[in-house]
Amino acid sequence: MMTTVRQIGVATSMTLRATFRELGAILGFVVLFPLAFLFFLGAIVQHDLRTQVVVGAIMMEMALLNVNVVGQSIGADKESKLYDLWVSLPASPVVYVTSIALSLLPFSLLSAVLTLTVGAIAFGVSIPLALVPWLLLGFLLVWASTLGIGFAIGVFGRTPRQINQIAQFVGIVMTFFAPVFYPVTILPEPIRIIAYLWPITWGTVLLTGLLAANATTVLEATGVLAGFALGSVVLIGRGIRWRQT
Repeated sequence: MMTTVRQIGVATSMTLRATFRELGAILGFVVLFPLAFLFFLGAIVQHDLRTQVVVGAIMMEMALLNVNVVGQSIGADKESKLYDLWVSLPASPVVYVTSIALSLLPFSLLSAVLTLTVGAIAFGVSIPLALVPWLLLGFLLVWASTLGIGFAIGVFGRTPRQINQIAQFVGIVMTFFAPVFYPVTILPEPIRIIAYLWPITWGTVLLTGLLAANATTVLEATGVLAGFALGSVVLIGRGIRWRQT
């Protein structure tokens, strides 16, 4: 266990160096794009849905970008043959995938906090200071629950272009066809059942539950997201197609 943690630390520090070299592009996409979306939707939705819009923007930062970055980073490593080097090392794929995701996590958290601040100031969303640590823990849980999706896209995609296309498609489905910017309860029953199969739906339920101080909803969503996160670790740890790609 300690060996894996040390490996993740070393791999993450290496990946972070590459991330900082691309700081401008990353900050532009991770931080500014969700904010632009927030203001656009905040201007056209009803006032009582603005909290949902803020939560939806955070979902874009914590879940959508995580899926895209993990998948596309694996595709880029395949093209540069760095992926082959990782496969040849006596390290678990969990180390590899977690280091990729951790390299973007500080920017995603910064963006989420900035979005919450804008939501509180510009849209009047009530965010008690005592709730902030719980929201940060919720962000991390959402982040962990989507790792397996990004890994599956990256290892099953054959080329960087194909991986990019799949990641974009999955991202669009997760963001615009899942109840992120609107309550899941407005969906018809059959579609609602399908929506609950996505971790991003439960992430939205968790964050809205925290903001509404609904303890029952928070506990239910936390349990489901923890299950998704554990499933991601098991999926990645099994190394599906890890040594066959």
